[in-house]
Amino acid sequence: MSDTASLIVWLVGALVLIAVETTTLAFVAVYVALGALCAAIATGAGAGFGGQVIVFVLVSVSSLVLTRKPLRNALGKTPLVRSNVQTIMGRHAVVTVAVPAGPGSRGQIKVGTEYWSAKREQDIGDAIPEGTTVEVLGVEGVTAVVRPLEPEVAA
Repeated sequence: MSDTASLIVWLVGALVLIAVETTTLAFVAVYVALGALCAAIATGAGAGFGGQVIVFVLVSVSSLVLTRKPLRNALGKTPLVRSNVQTIMGRHAVVTVAVPAGPGSRGQIKVGTEYWSAKREQDIGDAIPEGTTVEVLGVEGVTAVVRPLEPEVAA
């Protein structure tokens, strides 16, 4: 195989491996792609096929062994950020669009500064009028499940 053909094979192989890495996110194919790129550089420097293969194997294996674990540990230390779904459960909200009674009926609530689609805890009961304070019991998809707070009884 000519040097040009070898160079093309190594470069195409590296590109394919990078594409595989982006779809699998296994964090392995990138090392083999690096080995292929180094083999392409060795080809350009005039190395024979045996030298290209040795460079490919040495770079792939050594980079995998030396850097994969420390990089995975560093990437795994990202702080866990709670999504808004967990932060609204148990909070009080104000109904901004009345929550009608009946199955599949949706209204809207405002929790803090966010607006959420809302439905009643149960499909039975009266509509929850605009301005009513409700408690968020959970979230189903993108809809908050709410129940009206009972008005406090005067003592």
